[in-house]
Amino acid sequence: MRPRTYRVVTLGCKLNQFDSASIEGLLRARGFREAKGEDPAGVYVVNTCTVTENADREARRLARRARRENPGCRLLVTGCSAELDREGLSRDPGIDEVVGHSDRERIPAILDRIAAESDPAPQREIACIEEAEEPAAAGPLHYGDRTRAFLKVQEGCDLSCAYCIIPRVRGASRSIVPDLLERAALALTARGYREIVLTGVNTGDYGKDLTPRTTLAALLQRLLRTPGLGRLRLNSLEPRTVTPEVVDLLAGEAGLARHLQIPLQSGCDATLKRMYRNYRTTDYLRTLERLRARVPDIGLGADVIVGFPGESAAEFEETYRFIAASPLNYVHVFSYSDRPGTPASRLPGSVSAPEIRDRSALLRALGDEIGLAFRRGFVGRVLEVLPFVRRRPDGRLRALSGNFIEVALDGDASLVQRLIPVRVDRVDAGDTDASLLPTAEELEQMRIPVEARGSMPEPHRGLAIH
Repeated sequence: MRPRTYRVVTLGCKLNQFDSASIEGLLRARGFREAKGEDPAGVYVVNTCTVTENADREARRLARRARRENPGCRLLVTGCSAELDREGLSRDPGIDEVVGHSDRERIPAILDRIAAESDPAPQREIACIEEAEEPAAAGPLHYGDRTRAFLKVQEGCDLSCAYCIIPRVRGASRSIVPDLLERAALALTARGYREIVLTGVNTGDYGKDLTPRTTLAALLQRLLRTPGLGRLRLNSLEPRTVTPEVVDLLAGEAGLARHLQIPLQSGCDATLKRMYRNYRTTDYLRTLERLRARVPDIGLGADVIVGFPGESAAEFEETYRFIAASPLNYVHVFSYSDRPGTPASRLPGSVSAPEIRDRSALLRALGDEIGLAFRRGFVGRVLEVLPFVRRRPDGRLRALSGNFIEVALDGDASLVQRLIPVRVDRVDAGDTDASLLPTAEELEQMRIPVEARGSMPEPHRGLAIH
């Protein structure tokens, strides 16, 4: 008899993390518990990514390892690679079920069948979102001991970027209705999650397919009213979807994290044109400058693809100079990976692997440099941070600020899952060290004159937590 345990391994983006949380919730609702340590899993799920060829290889490697280490398990492979290469994965005798995005509604029935194979009968848990509500909402959610929860608001993409296979595997853009998202957010905060990260393939497209039509800004206004919410965070927005209304909310709503990832992909207009991107560098820079002017402390990140077909040394240099002169604070560098079936796969001018590695290293070093400069600007200042459940290897707490600065600080478990103010004490290439602010009682013990206290930050106990 298989143990009533599960293990879920997730590759890829935050959207995949949401999908995995949905599958975990479905398993727990059927009486399964997460396998711990080296314990065998009765159900093993590999949630795959296909954004690069390496991601496809990693998915197959993980599936083989899952079968080897859990010989009696039911092995389910899902996600983007399962959608793209359903037939190839289905021929693997070690895989029991292959479920792509287009037939994801089969997952509850598959899990029901697996649960029926073992005793005792599963005891259903309370679901965050009931399975019967709407397939796009993806059922109950479980994030284990994670500090933050991800909430999918939108699926699919209507863009036609030359390098991207994702529209083919996730389909056209479609939004989840606001009422369902409000209920999901309320359920997550009721379970203690203080930060909710909104995610989607093209989140900025939210609402244009709904009747009545709505917008991402309107959804943000609704979700920001969720009782118990500490912080709402946007994950990534395409440049043209950073609307004035979204900028106004980032500037004016304390509960909306001042952080935004805006895919750049290239800082060279010629490369952007070959990529079929719907903006140019002047448009992108204008968006960044508007955000920086309205929200001075915002953390701004960008995704960049290195080695796109035809990218010459001069074009790469344009990208490097553009980023160096921009208001960006973070850079996520991706090596171009040829995906068969995309327009880019037919373009001439491939860049050699060694050249891609060298260029990527240069951009990552630049990213480290601008990130360090951004963090150094907060030394001596107060940031509101959310301490994580999982600590650093040195035992200190890890905590994340609204503008995406991760700090290390001393503290006990009582601080976890609370928004607390800390002072940034020291910044170096590897760490941002912070300390808790003194409490009112500690100020009294320090015998600081009352008239001098006005210049000190507010104590962390008694802080009004959103």
